Amino acid sequence: MTRSYKSSLVLLLMMLCCGVAFAQSYMTFYDFNGQAYGSWPLQFVNKVTFEGGNIVVAQSTGDDTAPLSQVMSIKFTEEKPNPTSVEKVDTGAAQVRVVADNSSIRVLGASHGAVAIWSVTGQQIYSNRNWRGESIDINHLEHGIYIININNITLKFKK
Repeated sequence: MTRSYKSSLVLLLMMLCCGVAFAQSYMTFYDFNGQAYGSWPLQFVNKVTFEGGNIVVAQSTGDDTAPLSQVMSIKFTEEKPNPTSVEKVDTGAAQVRVVADNSSIRVLGASHGAVAIWSVTGQQIYSNRNWRGESIDINHLEHGIYIININNITLKFKK
């Protein structure tokens, strides 16, 4: 990367930071899986530079560095990203779906394998390494959002 190109890129990023700083509160880097890689309150960000293949976020509390090879996108938001949210779910070529009602869930598109269910707080609710495609009883669960992993395919469902 040439010095003038790098300088232009830094200038553009700084102008973008200044332009959205009034409307937005956080700058967040996202990785190639759509997960938040790092988030900084804009009120504490002094400058953003590119050095040796890294993005350096200079703050009043110190510098944070992120490798450019890990950053897919930078977003400016009003709120800090929710660490329990699912930004992107990649199911690959599989057409797996979860059908839930108040008492049970059925998994369509998978007939056997390992299944685990977690609450959004990270508590494992259910686990079965030898699941054979039967409905899973969720009658005991509170109403809310849950995460299910079926043979390394992760989905969310609502009870």
